[in-house]
Amino acid sequence: MALVVMYHTLPPQIVANLINPAACTFFFLSGLISKDLPLKEGITKRFKQLMIPYYTMALANTAIWLIARAIVPREEMSFSLGSVIANILTVRTAVGIIPLNMIPLWFVPAVFVMEIYYSLLKKLRMLTIGIIVGFISMYFFYGSLPFKLDVALAVLPYFALGRFVRSRGLFSKRLPYLLTAVACSLYIVASAFCNEVYLMEDYFGTFPFLYIIAALIGIIAVSGLSQILERSKAVRYFLSLFGRRTLFVLGYHIAAGFLVYPLFDLIGDPIEIMERLWFIYWIINMGVVYVMIRYIPEPVITALSGTFLAKWQRNPERLTRG
Repeated sequence: MALVVMYHTLPPQIVANLINPAACTFFFLSGLISKDLPLKEGITKRFKQLMIPYYTMALANTAIWLIARAIVPREEMSFSLGSVIANILTVRTAVGIIPLNMIPLWFVPAVFVMEIYYSLLKKLRMLTIGIIVGFISMYFFYGSLPFKLDVALAVLPYFALGRFVRSRGLFSKRLPYLLTAVACSLYIVASAFCNEVYLMEDYFGTFPFLYIIAALIGIIAVSGLSQILERSKAVRYFLSLFGRRTLFVLGYHIAAGFLVYPLFDLIGDPIEIMERLWFIYWIINMGVVYVMIRYIPEPVITALSGTFLAKWQRNPERLTRG
């Protein structure tokens, strides 16, 4: 989540390249923690856990965008409300067609569709074929199909890898420091050449195979680094809050960044300043998000992140009592 926030604080292209393949670790982790359920039950449950939050956060971010546009009218905020609603409903998210604060939400429907792909293909005993097609699709599909049908297919292999690792009990073991160091080094080299990749638009650059290699190495590198970082009690406490509030952070970290927008606006062009001071902007943004997830009451976070149905499903009696 820290890398996701960094990616959206206008870093230079080389930094964006270094972050991009690591995004596939999210899909790997989704596979790692997922559970086998009957197809119909699984779709219903995940709709409550993913699509209800998506539409809830999209609605809230629409309100934020309208308020921000009214207070500080800028060209990058000028969109037709009708087109924004249509793009939200059909899950079309791309730079230039939807407000910036809504763009990260694409990940949630992509996970939902990806898991449906996995369940269907496994039920039909065609999972291996689906994984191969997922890799091949990276070479031929470019654009932004409704509901991220194309992206979900391309990232299916990483979800399947997470399921495989879980089934073998491999992730419970600590990664050796040497393996982590080698993975980090190889990842930096490979990802540096994954230039101008747009995962949410199913575009993997000139060399998609290089992106695949970087993404697989990135899973090892990010996992190994996480195991090292968690040894620090303070770091573990800080970052674990982001992990427990993943949906909320994903949905509102750009909106949180807008809170410091007026500060930069006082001294010049805020976009230009934020691009130049992107690292400081990232630290400020992380701080603002931390304060939000640390001090906003739990019921408010639950409402804003759209997880009320999922939580009620897990413990209806407790929620009924308040």
